[in-house]
Amino acid sequence: MTQPAPTEFDLFHLKENYVNHIIDGMDVDTLAQLAHDFLMDDYEKLTWDEVTEEIVNLYDEDTLVDLIPDAE
Repeated sequence: MTQPAPTEFDLFHLKENYVNHIIDGMDVDTLAQLAHDFLMDDYEKLTWDEVTEEIVNLYDEDTLVDLIPDAE
């Protein structure tokens, strides 16, 4: 007897189970590095105006001022 072909639902859950398996094997430092890398990949695509607007919208103007690098 042959098995039916996996569905999109099956594939989604296989991926989800695999991701959870990977995460379960990581320590906190590795998880933090992974989060950093994923966030940097997303934010590298944004312009200065887009990043500053998001910071102000999610936090406030004071946070934006605190995060702007000092000119050297």
